[in-house]
Amino acid sequence: MDDYDWVVMETPVDPATYKYDCHNDYKYETYDALQNCLYNLREDADNALSKQWSISDKVVRERNAIYIKVANRKNPLVFVDYSSPYEEDFNPYYSLQDYDKSRKLLTIHQRFYEGESLTVVNLVTGFWQDFSLRKLSISPDMRYIVGFESEMGATEHVNILERQDSGYYEGYYKQVYSSSDDSKNYDNHKKFYQADKAQQVYDSETFTWVNDDKFYADSFYKLNQADSAAFRVRYIFIKNVSTDEWQLHAGDM
Repeated sequence: MDDYDWVVMETPVDPATYKYDCHNDYKYETYDALQNCLYNLREDADNALSKQWSISDKVVRERNAIYIKVANRKNPLVFVDYSSPYEEDFNPYYSLQDYDKSRKLLTIHQRFYEGESLTVVNLVTGFWQDFSLRKLSISPDMRYIVGFESEMGATEHVNILERQDSGYYEGYYKQVYSSSDDSKNYDNHKKFYQADKAQQVYDSETFTWVNDDKFYADSFYKLNQADSAAFRVRYIFIKNVSTDEWQLHAGDM
């Protein structure tokens, strides 16, 4: 395995978890007490990120809602968590995920039962759109958005969406094995790395744009669950400039 690319996997740290243990502390056994604890935890976490990104004058969380001020709207955009004492294990909630400072694009994550979604908000124009994706990345020219399928069990499926005249992104569902050629590249690449004998690290996938017509989709696998390092399996998507169709390639190009 000397020719493998190994990466040390870091565990993300929630900036608020050191203060709260909502699900394990006996003080929060009742529904109302638990919700108050979760509101405080998420408020601290999201407001810490907005401060870190220097957008706290525009983005703030108050208890169960995220408020976003944009220039062309009289009232802020509001994203409200859902909660019900009868669906305690399935209550979806929002959280700040990422901020692209150069393009003023804020990404908000929503987690719900057996799935998740992302919302991208342009803090300059107020334009926003929901995506049924688990992770996303925008091409340098902002013509394309790519993301991993959000449905549980579909961790390697990729969506490629193109910006329309309306400003919204629309596209097609692209699996890494959606055609015979793609399937062959996909299977051979995984066999080469013996990835089928390893454990995929969930939610560790990354996208990297090389240029407007080419990007990498990387997945990571551990030999053992307790390992701190994982090896990378890279798939390359290249757009055919003649047909505007995206094609899957395995390995480095």
